[in-house]
Amino acid sequence: MYRCPIKSHGEFEERKPLPRWLSVLPPSVRKVIGSPLLTIAIVVLLLQVYAVGHNSSNNSNSSNSKSSKKSIYKGTQFWNDEDTLDVKTLYETPFARFQIHKVKAGKNIINDWLWYDEMDAVNILVQEAESGKFVLFRQKKYANPGPPTLAIVGGLIEPGETSLEAAKRELMEELQMASTDWISMGKYRVSVNRGGGHTHTFLAKNAVKVTDNNVEVVGQADWERQDVVKCTEEELLQYVLDGKFGEIKWTATVAMSLLRLRS
Repeated sequence: MYRCPIKSHGEFEERKPLPRWLSVLPPSVRKVIGSPLLTIAIVVLLLQVYAVGHNSSNNSNSSNSKSSKKSIYKGTQFWNDEDTLDVKTLYETPFARFQIHKVKAGKNIINDWLWYDEMDAVNILVQEAESGKFVLFRQKKYANPGPPTLAIVGGLIEPGETSLEAAKRELMEELQMASTDWISMGKYRVSVNRGGGHTHTFLAKNAVKVTDNNVEVVGQADWERQDVVKCTEEELLQYVLDGKFGEIKWTATVAMSLLRLRS
């Protein structure tokens, strides 16, 4: 116990010993913080500091390594063995994911490299067996304000599917057609610096109907409605030259198909 003067009477009152963790402080400081309220305030402050540090530690541990924990994103984790040092996920859905990568660029380290993953997809230019015409869509998309543009068959590759299996499934789902004459024109990164997944490009020749349904419209919602358009090879070439396709992936797939047919 220690004795502290009471100003009003000049007497002393006995107080409990200071906490052991305060005994390391100089006597002058111990005298100041002898007040119970001040001691409580200091303890609360120390607890807050600990909480902030603990949360920061947890956040830093949420960074993903090459063998990152399972996420809801259905695609794969991109990792460049030569340059990727660390990745941290900002937001993800089953179909897309945003990350910050720590990247080695020569002698420099970039800590805030923005990266966007999207599940790999297929794009297919379809040519009918009976007429030899190409089957397109005219449709609106969210990122293309204005009038509808031309488009081709396409969609995401589901986990466990090959790109050709996905292409055959999309052709069936969107046009109720099938083909046994497929030409693959390769797999391409959508954005070489920011990701965006890969696009697998195909030409489906000699496609035939497998149902009696005469598909003229696919879907009904404003952003999903697809009106079927058929055109000759010369018309298709002019559509490409006139920029009638609203997305670069569609344009590239059609252009490569035309080059392949004319080679």
